[in-house]
Amino acid sequence: MLKIAGHVKKHYKACCIVFEDFKNRNGVKATFEEFLRFVEQWAEKNFPPEGDERDCFRGDMLEILAEIFFKAFENSPTVGLRDYTPVPLPEDYGMDGQGVNAAGNPCAVQVKYRGDPKDSVTYAEIARTYTSARLQKNLVLDKDDTIFVFTTAFDMTVACKTVFDKKLRVLNRETIAQMIDNNVSFWQHAFDEIKNTLIP
Repeated sequence: MLKIAGHVKKHYKACCIVFEDFKNRNGVKATFEEFLRFVEQWAEKNFPPEGDERDCFRGDMLEILAEIFFKAFENSPTVGLRDYTPVPLPEDYGMDGQGVNAAGNPCAVQVKYRGDPKDSVTYAEIARTYTSARLQKNLVLDKDDTIFVFTTAFDMTVACKTVFDKKLRVLNRETIAQMIDNNVSFWQHAFDEIKNTLIP
């Protein structure tokens, strides 16, 4: 069962449709790009252009995928994040979750949806993540790979990479795609996680 169950239940119809569909594709066109295309089309079809509902839906769907991803690949050298726990929405002031990296150090996690993948994640956004982690959660983030960024963007800004340097572990659009594109086991796992969350 996913810890981000509130998001799954809030968007249960979209979750049921996309994750069952991708499981049934058996490794054909079950890609990160196709997943994002579904999210964009669903947002445009089901939410008005004004207001924040579309952006909230996009972000929520990526956060659901992020938890599934972290659970599926917690022992992978590329990911190496275990015990992922989303931050409750009322406590979200820039940090979406926390976990423990492969070296056993506590980590802050930021999930960033970008409609345009060329729109890099900024220093200001990750500075908020860092500040929230230190001041609200008392996380010590002075080691390498202690700020995880799960994003649909291609990159981080130069300022962000310069300031945070080796503290950053970036799982960008390309990295995520390499791990989940047409990965039959991953999409079966994702479907099972959604099913177990909705029908415990």
